[in-house]
Amino acid sequence: MKNQHYKQTIDEIYRNLDTAEQGLTSDEAELRLRELGPNSISVKREPFFKKLIEPFMSVFMLILGIAIVISVLTDERIDALIIGAIIAITATIYYVQRYSADRVLRALEQHDRQYIDVVRSGQVVQTDSETLVVGDIVQLHEGQKVPADARIIHASNVRLDEAMLTGESLPVQKHNHPLNEDKQVYEQANMLFQGSYVVSGSTTAVVVATGNDTEFGQLAALSSRVGLSSPVKDKIDKLISQIVAIVAVLAGLVFLLSLYRGIVAAEALRLVLTFSVSAIPEGLPVAISVVLVLGMRRMARHKALVRSMAAIENVGIITTIATDKTGTLTKNELSVQDVWSHDTKVDLQYIAQVSKHAVNHNNGNMHDPLDSAIDRFVQQYHPKDSKAELVVTMPFDLAFAMSGNTWRMDGGFFTAIKGAPEKIITACRLSSNEKTTIEHKLHQLTGSGYRVIAVAAFADDSQSIVELGQIKPGSFRFIGLVAVADELREESQSSIAEVQQAGVTVRMITGDHFETAFSIGKQLGLVEHRDQVFDCTHMDKLSDEKLREAITSSRVFSRVLPESKYKILSILKEQDITAMTGDGVNDVPALSNAHIGFAMGSGSQIAKEAGDIILLDDNFASVARAIKQGRIIFDNIRRMLFYLLSTNVGEVLTIVFALVLGMPLPLLPVQILWTNLGTDTAMVIPLGVEPAEREVMKRPPRKPKRPILGRLILTRLVIVGVTIMLVALTVFWYFLSTEPLDYARTMAFSALVAMQLTNAINARSEFQSVFLRLRTRNRSIFAGLAAALSLYLLAVFGPMQEALSMQAVSVNQLAVVWLISIVAITTVNETFKVYARKKTINRLA
Repeated sequence: MKNQHYKQTIDEIYRNLDTAEQGLTSDEAELRLRELGPNSISVKREPFFKKLIEPFMSVFMLILGIAIVISVLTDERIDALIIGAIIAITATIYYVQRYSADRVLRALEQHDRQYIDVVRSGQVVQTDSETLVVGDIVQLHEGQKVPADARIIHASNVRLDEAMLTGESLPVQKHNHPLNEDKQVYEQANMLFQGSYVVSGSTTAVVVATGNDTEFGQLAALSSRVGLSSPVKDKIDKLISQIVAIVAVLAGLVFLLSLYRGIVAAEALRLVLTFSVSAIPEGLPVAISVVLVLGMRRMARHKALVRSMAAIENVGIITTIATDKTGTLTKNELSVQDVWSHDTKVDLQYIAQVSKHAVNHNNGNMHDPLDSAIDRFVQQYHPKDSKAELVVTMPFDLAFAMSGNTWRMDGGFFTAIKGAPEKIITACRLSSNEKTTIEHKLHQLTGSGYRVIAVAAFADDSQSIVELGQIKPGSFRFIGLVAVADELREESQSSIAEVQQAGVTVRMITGDHFETAFSIGKQLGLVEHRDQVFDCTHMDKLSDEKLREAITSSRVFSRVLPESKYKILSILKEQDITAMTGDGVNDVPALSNAHIGFAMGSGSQIAKEAGDIILLDDNFASVARAIKQGRIIFDNIRRMLFYLLSTNVGEVLTIVFALVLGMPLPLLPVQILWTNLGTDTAMVIPLGVEPAEREVMKRPPRKPKRPILGRLILTRLVIVGVTIMLVALTVFWYFLSTEPLDYARTMAFSALVAMQLTNAINARSEFQSVFLRLRTRNRSIFAGLAAALSLYLLAVFGPMQEALSMQAVSVNQLAVVWLISIVAITTVNETFKVYARKKTINRLA
């Protein structure tokens, strides 16, 4: 039977769950945690046997399996053993890569833990949401994700977003009263459900279900983990599908040519199978998954936690960033810089006294940095502590742009409010001269870059203000202005300059006044003139065309409201790949609407869930580093593709043209497989972790619809492939005229290995000379090179020589072959890089 907690009174809940308003003791909570387990959802995992057979389920393994069968049937048992060994090695590499990727992902998941305020033995403590147990009393505030199913005890204007569970897009108002009739989940207005979000207000609730026992857990347990995917992987899968189609046609041609040249059908079929395997970069998708996951880990080290694989590609193509000022460009450490009053009878002591009573407290915990700054300012002046009893707290309300408290003191009521100066001025009794004086001072303070709030007070023996909506214009006494400032981060200006140099436009969004926004924008190098700042209070006064023109030409936006932020982003998205930073509930629509959403690590849980990348240090410098890492990852994927496809094209052309010219096969099937094992497998991952080129943040963003491999790099790829074919066939033909067939094949094999390894070294940069690139350290490249050379030496000089039909060769002749191969590939690559650099410079000029 479903839980009926929503029907029970609060006392019945306490009694049934053996808990109280003071919460559980630490010992009782620990005991329940041992009995019930952690508050985490166990989803269906991939069975072990499926993981075990996964690498063998590809079409490439099937082709190799058929090749083994044919080898056994034709009594080529050595070939069968070698192919079997290659299958085993490939599977082992797959297991290692899969394990490494999963381990990194598990480590990254630890960054996104949620901590909750819990009442234990009457004290509020913070604890990991996974340690919550049934009977715990939790306190939740605006923006937080509900960690477990809970029955509401106290509610203060609390509304929940339950779309994840019920599909209802509108927030649901909640209360703490018991319900009498049977209700569906979406009708249980006194319950909180795991996975939903507090979009406004605050609440205290008692946990009634955790983990898989929650409503969300029962649904999620039926789901499997979503696999890794990204646009770049989808493009590569499509590319490989196209390659498979081309190879299928070529394979048929090779088979017919083999039969025509008198090759036995079984041997011809084995050749075709091997040819197909060598021509298709079957290991590329797994290798790219590893590179993407390693990129995620590298970005996490740079304080950018990637939540979406698609974000890794998209972050590198951003053309404009709309960034919040507070906490991202600044340190988010507000402090009071100046206070002022138009009334000479009001001194600092009294301003501090009223400010103290206007600050919102949540059970002793301050969640608003402005309140914290005012509280620190108040402590400096030690205002007289009157005997006051808090009657009601009025949280900040965007509609009124103010907050405050009402107190009972000296036999009457005293209300203190703080908020936007223009709203406070309206609420106060002021003459026109006083208003002019205050507005002049306000303009002066905001022009100095300060954020300014106003404080006001209302005292009455009988009337108690309990809602901001009760405040009538002209009813309060204006106390003064409080100027606060949030110091800019030292690295903000240089990070913005770096991003701008990379062809990305930076736009600052702030709730500050026009003058404050202009002053800060100027300090950051975003603006030079006032017409580059747009005051969003004028947004509704402009036509759509004028608004579009104003937004696209502005670099700083002042007095921004949440709905304004969404509108700004929608217009920017029409022509730009847009990134957005945000931290609050009100930022969620804009974060979700952006191509890339950067959520602040210190922000609300709902904002973090809406973001694609979480900035763990709330720092704009991390945005710059994320863009750089995104570009590096994409460049490395292009390097991997270029290397694998150019060498594969070389092998394919070598086989095809040897058959067309009537030459014997320059390589046997097992030799082709051994070549790929020694070069492709050993070198592709190291290319995927290549450090950045110097120009990576000095070039404009790549166009989103542009193919992974453009015309320039495809041309280079084909030229390199043709060069590999010409050199391999020339070496084979030369030695075939003077030496036995196996000798010539050994030399052709050596030429192919030398050219492929040289090509890998040259592939490290698309434009930079290989001789300059060698100065850039990449230990993985040299480790891969050592592994590939070891496999080569085993084949030519070691115990695999006979099994691979190799023959002892002259060291001098071998050195010449290696030298010719290295020089040929290096010359072709270097010549093309010079051409590519000139073409790129001309295009940018």
